[in-house]
Amino acid sequence: MLSKRFLHLIAFASVLVLLSAWMPSTAAADTRCATVNADELLKNYKKANDHRKALLAKRDQHKQRLATLAARRTKVSESMASLREEIIKQAETTEARETYRDQADKLVNQYQSLNRAINEIENLHLKQAKKDLSILIQSSLNEIHSMIHQYARDHQYDWIIDTSGRSSSTISPLIYARDAEDITDKISEHINQ
Repeated sequence: MLSKRFLHLIAFASVLVLLSAWMPSTAAADTRCATVNADELLKNYKKANDHRKALLAKRDQHKQRLATLAARRTKVSESMASLREEIIKQAETTEARETYRDQADKLVNQYQSLNRAINEIENLHLKQAKKDLSILIQSSLNEIHSMIHQYARDHQYDWIIDTSGRSSSTISPLIYARDAEDITDKISEHINQ
């Protein structure tokens, strides 16, 4: 004869079977998974590319400004060289030499001032360019991630895994995903609408 304990166990198991059949399940087969390459998305993101073009235009303006200052510095340097030659050839009296020295001092001051200006402008531009690029990349990635989240909700994906990341072994952390669809192109179209 079956013991009470065994009968209770059978009854409990029957209830679990009924509950599991009645409750919705989220088996692995029901999970929708996709992959996306965020590096490709960033590279093809039209809005980010437009901002990048604006940064490149600023860089070109900066280069032009530097070229103008460098040309002025070169002229001052040439004037200094010609003044030295003149001093050697024509300065016979102490008074004439003093006049040439005054002119030479002015040219040296101009040269040093232009050199400082070029260095300051270059350093400020480099610092600002790094900051602008960092902000552009971070804001673009934030926008892309937000759009991926919305796309996942709209298309009922449970997981979207970025395959662009690299681990210490230089291999993407995602090595294999059964039935994972790559939706990089679809997301790219979505974010550039």
